[in-house]
Amino acid sequence: MKQWINSENRRWPEIAGLSGLALLALLPYINTLKNGFVYDDTSQVLNNPYIHNFRHLRAIFTSTVYSYAGTGDVTNYYRPMMHVLYLVCFQLFGLDPKWFHAANVLLHAGVVIALFKATERLFRDRKVALAAAALFALHPIHTEAVDWVAAAPDLLVALFFLLSFWAFLWVAQPQGRISVASSLGMSAFFVLALLSKESAVTLPPLATCYEHFYREDRAETRWIQKLGRYAPLWALSLAYLLFRRRVLGGFLPAHDVRLMPFSEVVLSAFALIGKYIWYAVWPVSLCFAHLYPTRIGALWPSIAAGVAALALLAAILVLLWKRARLASFGLLWFLVTLSPVLNARWIVTFSSSLPFAERYLYLPSIGLCWMAGWGFAVLVEKTRHRITWRVALMTAAAALAVLCIARVVRRNRDWRDEVTFYTRTLALAPKTFEMHESLGAVYYTCGDLKGAEREWEQARQLDPLEVSLLDNLGLLYRDEGRYDDAIAALKKSIRIFPVDPNGHINLGLTYRTMGDAASAEREFRAALALAPLSAGAHHSLGELYFGQKKFAEAAKEFTLSTQIIPSTKAYLGQGLAFMELSQYDQAEQAFKAAEATNPWDSRPHFVLGYVYGVNGKIADAVKEYQEGFKLDPDNKEARAAFQQLQAAAAATQPR
Repeated sequence: MKQWINSENRRWPEIAGLSGLALLALLPYINTLKNGFVYDDTSQVLNNPYIHNFRHLRAIFTSTVYSYAGTGDVTNYYRPMMHVLYLVCFQLFGLDPKWFHAANVLLHAGVVIALFKATERLFRDRKVALAAAALFALHPIHTEAVDWVAAAPDLLVALFFLLSFWAFLWVAQPQGRISVASSLGMSAFFVLALLSKESAVTLPPLATCYEHFYREDRAETRWIQKLGRYAPLWALSLAYLLFRRRVLGGFLPAHDVRLMPFSEVVLSAFALIGKYIWYAVWPVSLCFAHLYPTRIGALWPSIAAGVAALALLAAILVLLWKRARLASFGLLWFLVTLSPVLNARWIVTFSSSLPFAERYLYLPSIGLCWMAGWGFAVLVEKTRHRITWRVALMTAAAALAVLCIARVVRRNRDWRDEVTFYTRTLALAPKTFEMHESLGAVYYTCGDLKGAEREWEQARQLDPLEVSLLDNLGLLYRDEGRYDDAIAALKKSIRIFPVDPNGHINLGLTYRTMGDAASAEREFRAALALAPLSAGAHHSLGELYFGQKKFAEAAKEFTLSTQIIPSTKAYLGQGLAFMELSQYDQAEQAFKAAEATNPWDSRPHFVLGYVYGVNGKIADAVKEYQEGFKLDPDNKEARAAFQQLQAAAAATQPR
């Protein structure tokens, strides 16, 4: 009985501590649930056919992250767990952004809990674990990773990386034995980390260093025993690299790598690490876009700062190695996990001026939190008998927590919607090409052609040969009736980037507007050859066939589009094509699917009312028209059709 009571007494403080940490991780990010999808969320979520059906699981695990877009050889990023996360969210909640944001926040809380457990095992000190996990939960540098739906891979890799390391800490048993269960858990979590993001490959070197230089029994265990503890991690890494080589064609494709000499790679790494250290210590001027000079000459001040920062870290490492060796492991963790993003030749893919990103600090910052947590625990111990100093320390910690929470809550609002995100980023980084281009796309979608042209012109001054910009300008010129300029821009886009299906789709749309159906069909077919899962290409081809009165072909293309990414527009096209073919049952099913896809769209109700009227289902037709009028009471065409329906129904009534 006494043993049970003691066990309960130990359990409740741990539950309270974990609950408190979970709240620290969750509450500051509650306002992200009001945010929408921004930037890469469009391609990774809204236009991602992989998340619409479980039949794509094979492709998810055997192809690159953007393979569905027809540009799989552009980048060899391999993030299947990202697709799986989005797939689960979509299947459960549809495309409601708040649930995708909730998933990110919950992942962040999971990382905080995993960090606490790993730290508790690593340091054997509950105070260090609580302090490190609390700091990680509230650190403002993590806002980009948590707020941005597309940054889910950074959260996933951190979670599984920590869990694998935590299991690794339990692998060692007395007399050099190995816990098989812990080794299997370590391996399983490591596989999930590798499937989340490439930076997971830094775990084996960290585990090796820990085993030989930090593990408590390192002096008593033989070399072969140490090897047995971390060998599975190296074996899995080798298998992962071989898989990347054989199935995906390598770790990084040649044309995704920036052309820069090795000397510049090294020098830029010094500049980058200095900046990462600064933002980890002083996360005040946070911004999605951190412009970076593309000329090495402009980087010399940053290079000097980076060298000084590294020298300081080296001095701290030596000091801690002598006095508190375990704390120095946090510094090693920071440097090793950050190393993959210090190679500007790898990181610079879509913009030569954006090799730095705040989200890249999410996993490395764990090491700095360990060091800070250890330092805080030391101060707590030293002020045990000094009440004044203890109060001052706790007051300072509470004030820092409040400041961090305020900064996090404020930063979360930057992701409120696309216009807010782009304009706030441009306010801090006005020369960011991507933000001008994306803001112009938002204006274009909303019908503000002048706003779109203004932003795209500013983007063109920054990078006149960017493919996506040429695609957008081609559509703008088409809408303005400047067909020659549109065709010239789109053909230039295709010449620069021949594997991008969007250029062909936009060129096909331009030809269709000009009345050149043959050329339009050729371009749509070219897009589908590059991206068979392009719902947009199938839909555009369906509209082309519908305009040519090829209703059977149109119905086929609309059906393929809905099978890839269900949309109200595609279902409406499918239903209208079936109506023209007098296949009213299929048309009814398509319009019902359109209603289910978007309950706030009046069009499916009106066309379904028409179908019911044609089939003599007057009561059903009236009901659908009435539902449509609730959403769009001023639709004149629907009113006229409804009046005709009522007149026809009245004429058939017996007198």
